[in-house]
Amino acid sequence: MASRITIFDHFMRRLTEIEAPTTPRSWVLNKYGRCEFSLSTSDPKCTENFMQFGNLVFIEHLPSTDETGQIHGKLPDWVGIILPPRTWDYGVLHMTAYSAEAILAFRAMPYVSVKGTPAAIFTKILEHAHERAKNIIIQPGFVDDQPLTFPDDLRTNAYDHINKLTNDAGMDWDVTGEIDDKGNLLLFANLYEKKGVSTNLVLHNNNTELQSPLLTEQGTPANQVFGYSQANTAQARQRIEVVHQDSIDDYGPLQSNQVFMGKHDGTSVRNAAQVRVNERGRAIKIIKRILLDHSNAFDLVNVGNTLTVKDANVGFYNGGFGLDAEVRVISLDYNDLSNKAPLNVEVL
Repeated sequence: MASRITIFDHFMRRLTEIEAPTTPRSWVLNKYGRCEFSLSTSDPKCTENFMQFGNLVFIEHLPSTDETGQIHGKLPDWVGIILPPRTWDYGVLHMTAYSAEAILAFRAMPYVSVKGTPAAIFTKILEHAHERAKNIIIQPGFVDDQPLTFPDDLRTNAYDHINKLTNDAGMDWDVTGEIDDKGNLLLFANLYEKKGVSTNLVLHNNNTELQSPLLTEQGTPANQVFGYSQANTAQARQRIEVVHQDSIDDYGPLQSNQVFMGKHDGTSVRNAAQVRVNERGRAIKIIKRILLDHSNAFDLVNVGNTLTVKDANVGFYNGGFGLDAEVRVISLDYNDLSNKAPLNVEVL
């Protein structure tokens, strides 16, 4: 068994531990991931009480040990909520869970306006989520901030508005879990200026397998953004222009109109538009690799972490081909049966 799986009820109280390999489970930067696992219907743990929709799942990766006794790396813990689909085959029940960020998609927001720095808005959204549902408490964890304002008009759910906030502010977020001394589950919502740490991990032939396509350049650049505030009349609408000059010098102007919903003043529109043009001024370069359980590699691949990729076959470099770049992990999968971790990384 490569992972330990503990089931909690929808009040975060421990129910049981099961043996069921995940096939696969995923971590995604600023979004929720997915986990699939299966149980035999003859397993005494395969009961409606344990497999109920709304129950929570906490998964700890158990590091492998090689023939010399060296303990290999450990992947991040995974925590989430059991939801449909649930599929029945003859003698087998297939379950699906979504990482804990998805819980906030089921926390409806009141129709109110919020204003302040990213940390202030983030904590206010969490407060509103807890006012609406008190059974699963996601408390503020690590919360970074910026000296800028990003107001919003809350209308949908906590997940949508946190994503909107982090998109406009150029920040990252996630929900992490841990088990306390009493065996209960604790959940923390974290807001980062930039999630992840720089590592010395280099992806090479010994610790990865190639995955096609080797490199994808995607996302139409927008290097001249005309940002507009939300307003009821044309006269009240604020218009702000921001540019990515290096991109314009290389490609020429590639323009985009963007209405920033929930933003009613020029300053907050400028803040959000500047983040947008910085992120989209150039095409995004995505590299796929399958990371192997090699030495301590699994210790270093949390989503948001930066690694190094060297490849002589892809990318343009000094009039020829080649890539020697720092990259950031934007998604990570793991399959207990294969003990491999497919990665999507973005060239910085």
